Amino acid sequence: MSSTAARLLVSKDQVLSTGYSTIAITTVFTIARFAVRWTQQKGEVQIEDGICLFSWVSFLVMAILYIVVTPALYRVDTAVSTGQFYPELLKDSLYVTEIFFANTIIFWIVLWSVKLSLLFLYRRLFVGLPDQMKWWWAVLIFTLLMFIGCVISNFTSCSSMHAWFTPGECSTHRDAVAQVASLYFSFAVDVITDLMIMLLPWKLIWLLRLPFMEKVALGGVFGVGLVCVVMAIVRTVSVGMESRSDNTPSSSWLMLWGLIETAIAVVVGTLPAFAIFFRRRQHSRRYASYPNDTGERAPRGSYRSGSDRIYHPAQKIKLNAINVTRTLEITRTSHSNDMDQDEDPLHNSYGR
Repeated sequence: MSSTAARLLVSKDQVLSTGYSTIAITTVFTIARFAVRWTQQKGEVQIEDGICLFSWVSFLVMAILYIVVTPALYRVDTAVSTGQFYPELLKDSLYVTEIFFANTIIFWIVLWSVKLSLLFLYRRLFVGLPDQMKWWWAVLIFTLLMFIGCVISNFTSCSSMHAWFTPGECSTHRDAVAQVASLYFSFAVDVITDLMIMLLPWKLIWLLRLPFMEKVALGGVFGVGLVCVVMAIVRTVSVGMESRSDNTPSSSWLMLWGLIETAIAVVVGTLPAFAIFFRRRQHSRRYASYPNDTGERAPRGSYRSGSDRIYHPAQKIKLNAINVTRTLEITRTSHSNDMDQDEDPLHNSYGR
């Protein structure tokens, strides 16, 4: 969007402090995620791990570019508002415009890479389930098409590419309307794809033989994308309120809320890796007081297999979780066989 068409609503220090703090927060969560994955999976790397790392790197690029361009943006704004022009004004204006053009696309890359990391996590849960895989492919294709739509809307926010990169030319009524339309289009498809991704695993969760509250808790793990939906609404409302028929959104407002929303999205993308700790607490509480064959209570941390025998980690016996495919087959065809209540798709994905 036009980088200097609207007044700046936050100070330079606020933008810079937001950039530095979001870099620190996303870095901590990303390192923690990979530390958990490394210790639990013994170095095994999945495709969603690579995409999650890519989202963090993309966010770093976006945040650093915003930090670098902030002084020039505020120099241009001061010169325009006071009428005190300086020799490098046009050069700075073009520089700001180029950074904002690139960062708008990087903004969507960060959000959509988080969506893809969650989708590929689900894919490993859906392997062998044709009905679920058809929905997975439909959501994946729709998500990719909407990303392409967002990129196209950025290119068409000005009447031409020449106007995009010529300071002062992308400021007509048509351009303002196109830029606001791009803002609301990207918001709409962002929220729709988030909701679609969150709904994908619910059928799988519902069919698992788990206590209702554990199903709700597990659904909450897969529903962390709701945080992204809330932040998208907050960002769009905050930016859109400053956009009127002939005013493009404020550049500083776009920077501030863009940093906040993408940082939260990166953090949300790391959260499923930490769900293993919740599941372990549930195992410990459930089986600490579960009686064994002799009427004695099982030691805390023990696990029960499909039979009545109690296993303790000290015995160094590894219990293999039933495949999710087998789980759903049993659930659909018969209730005659007992199913291990420990089983849930997230636990299978991240291991014990």
